[in-house]
Amino acid sequence: MPSHFVATWHHEDPDDPIRIYEEIGDDRMELRKVEEFRDGRLIRADSINDGPTSLSWVPVPDIVEIEDQAEFTVEVLTDAMFDEVWRRAVDSIA
Repeated sequence: MPSHFVATWHHEDPDDPIRIYEEIGDDRMELRKVEEFRDGRLIRADSINDGPTSLSWVPVPDIVEIEDQAEFTVEVLTDAMFDEVWRRAVDSIA
């Protein structure tokens, strides 16, 4: 069963996302992802839509491991919360 979370990335680079919304499978692989940028853009990727924002080829670390990094804050999301962000995002190849 997929799990969902958002990692807020605390940094100053205007070209990198500030939030990364993740849908992760039981094997810790990304199923769907949305990147949110400072200007409000939401770019999404899944196994079909791949481009500048794409799914990782390696398993995503455990939430605790991500949050142990000072530049990240992690919040667990419900399926509905993730789906709302997914619906508002555009495909990365659009």
